[in-house]
Amino acid sequence: MPALGLKERLASFLKKILPSGDNGEVEALRNEIETLKSELRALELSGRTGVKREIENLRTDLEGAGEKDLSVMKLELDLMRNEMQENIAAIHRLEILTLNRRLEFLNAFGKTLPPTRQCGTGVSTKPQGFSFGIITNGKRNEKLYKLVETIRQQKLAPENYEILVAGCVAEVNGCGEIRTFPMEDAANQGRLGAMRNVLARNTRFNKFVCLDDDFLLHPRWAEAVEEVQDDFDLATGIILNPDLSRYCDWVNIIENYTFLRSYTETFDTCQYVTGGYGIYKDYILAEHTWNDELGFYQGEDVSFSRRLFNAGYKLKFIPRAIVMHDDERYRQKGYGVVRLKSAEQLEDDVIRTLRLEKLCPRTLS
Repeated sequence: MPALGLKERLASFLKKILPSGDNGEVEALRNEIETLKSELRALELSGRTGVKREIENLRTDLEGAGEKDLSVMKLELDLMRNEMQENIAAIHRLEILTLNRRLEFLNAFGKTLPPTRQCGTGVSTKPQGFSFGIITNGKRNEKLYKLVETIRQQKLAPENYEILVAGCVAEVNGCGEIRTFPMEDAANQGRLGAMRNVLARNTRFNKFVCLDDDFLLHPRWAEAVEEVQDDFDLATGIILNPDLSRYCDWVNIIENYTFLRSYTETFDTCQYVTGGYGIYKDYILAEHTWNDELGFYQGEDVSFSRRLFNAGYKLKFIPRAIVMHDDERYRQKGYGVVRLKSAEQLEDDVIRTLRLEKLCPRTLS
């Protein structure tokens, strides 16, 4: 109802109030009052609904614009973040490639990397030598054979090393000096710790080299380990990805996330040893085992490392004991390691450099 019409009706109503004494006129006035009240309520309701509608339209417009702007901003931030992380990774690659020169330079000033620090706390009961323990699911035997060949090229005396393989080993049986341990169920269920425990219990030598089947040893790996003269409880070295960036080698775990540390930093109990590569002394494995029940990406290596460090054992870093994680999907991204999704996992045409699946977080058990 128009506002001017209401005013006129109200004026008419006031004029009629004063002279009236007639019951019929009073009744007419009452009816008019009720009509006016109804019309006022309708006007108020209509106005309120209109305002609400305008507010909702404005909110929708603002939210729509905000989401678009936010999407663009997020994409720009991701691109800048990726560029920064790639720069960090490039610096680490340079650090790896110039390692020998850096060692010589530091030694000239009497500053050396952590391997020279005394680290051993126990006494071995087994003969000195290497027991290379490899776990496999039988799906990448060509990589397994490459790993075995890099072990044989270490120029170790045959009586000072052995190769043990656990998991799906049907095609590995009969391959020279390799000792096999069929564990198909554990391999198919991803119970990595269960397979490693079987290998560790069957070693002949005092150094158990824990390996996944997609790793490769540097030609001078054994030479680097022997230089430290068994002065460690457990040890690791530089781990490269195929693009020469870093895999999870000298790392911290903080709030279940992995962070690559500088190679010049000393041991910290927040670290862990990746299950794919580590060197363990026999006296450690005589007292401690991996969790048999943990499966893929359930942190069996983090759990094991945490228990060892809580028991007082220390991790030694041997920079030149270099291995490669022979999997093209993995690469360093800044201070982390990521795994590229396969092409069939990509749902759209978004920039592939942004379609990265983090290797972490890790699970503590």
